[in-house]
Amino acid sequence: MITGERIYLRAWEKTDVESFYRWFNDPEVTIYLGNAYPACSMDQEQHFYDQPRETEQRYAIVLKAGDVLIGNCSLHFIDQKNRSAELGIVIGEKAYWNQGYGREAIGLLLEIGFEGMGLERMALRHAAFNERGHHCYVAAGFVEEGRARNAQFIKGAFHDTVLMSVLAQEYFARKGR
Repeated sequence: MITGERIYLRAWEKTDVESFYRWFNDPEVTIYLGNAYPACSMDQEQHFYDQPRETEQRYAIVLKAGDVLIGNCSLHFIDQKNRSAELGIVIGEKAYWNQGYGREAIGLLLEIGFEGMGLERMALRHAAFNERGHHCYVAAGFVEEGRARNAQFIKGAFHDTVLMSVLAQEYFARKGR
């Protein structure tokens, strides 16, 4: 368990699958993940839960106050040779949007990656219209590297995918402030 100020990250538990199923079938949540028309069965969500990946670390985001599960996050595509990983996050409980929980969770993931795993680079990608996410990522120290133009077709229109990263030296410089 990794503890922050208001949240903690823990391993996924079987009881989380029901919440994941609900979140990943909510178009208001999944549109920011590039899927405006979700259709995930409970069996599919259970299968995803049951399939751990060697190059992935998955965490539940839980509020300290009341032990409320509000989201999940992961480090995936972990590349030991190049010491890099990609970050993914979702705050699935919409009542907790815009309260800084995503940024706090990202801060904990950066700590895990840079301090715990010795990574050099952590990256993420998001749909260009995800302004709330972009603001959160910048606040956490990510820098926009570029865009894949018209890379995602969402709700009848093409959208750019924004590519962002933070390097170890940037993370440690911000932490030293």
